Amino acid sequence: MVFTAEHFDDLASKGYCVIENYLDPDTVQRLRDESEEILSRGAGGTMPPSLFLESAELKNAFFSEKLYEMVTDLNDKVGPMLLYPNFTVRKGLVVGWHIDDRMLSRPVDGSGDFPSILMFNVFLQDNDTVSGGGVDIVSGSHLLGREQREELVRDHEYTSRDTVRGKAGDLVVFDYRAAHRGTHPQVESDISRLALQWTFSVGGAVTQDYLTYLRARLTQKIHISDYTNHKAKSFFADLPHITRELIEDSCGRKVFTDGLEYRGLADLAEQGSH
Repeated sequence: MVFTAEHFDDLASKGYCVIENYLDPDTVQRLRDESEEILSRGAGGTMPPSLFLESAELKNAFFSEKLYEMVTDLNDKVGPMLLYPNFTVRKGLVVGWHIDDRMLSRPVDGSGDFPSILMFNVFLQDNDTVSGGGVDIVSGSHLLGREQREELVRDHEYTSRDTVRGKAGDLVVFDYRAAHRGTHPQVESDISRLALQWTFSVGGAVTQDYLTYLRARLTQKIHISDYTNHKAKSFFADLPHITRELIEDSCGRKVFTDGLEYRGLADLAEQGSH
């Protein structure tokens, strides 16, 4: 198993879990080299998924046997996973405390429910309280009501317990309701901060809201990062082009199964027209 009973327990109690050594050191280094080269062409700090799909290194590391093993573990626990077009590698993004369920038009999960959206981050460098390189998460914050979590985002005073310490190649999976931020480095470093990121939803209850949110971010300031130089317009402009067919043609094989399905912005347009 990739996603063990302990991981599920951590996700339920803390709002996140860490899958250690998800990528091996050699793969991490290849992804760092490849990502730096692609991003240096002017893509900005967030790689458009069409460029991601042009890289054999990135595709093979993402759509890997380990991913499908993890999906099977999740299928056995909560059912089919849906992938969205916002898979990417991000560079240098460090923002303040926030929550990710503001995108929904109405709450769909109660306290203690398995999250309808899971955020996945494979950090390609170590993370600690001094150098940064990963994420800080307020443990247990996903169990609070929306108003309490909004207060937490405004008023929380960081402690070292918030930092999710890890090694390059570790995968951090977190509940979209959890209060989180990028770990703020306390010292300067020559090591670029890179993360392989994607999103799964559990079933389709949030699909329309989530796709609407992804489309809106091209023209609206919705997320905290939209108020920084990480606005990522080229990334969001690329999302409508990322179809199931494009992904599978790029990979040269069948990628999606009954347990791992895909929803792109075309699905929003089709459903919205009925």
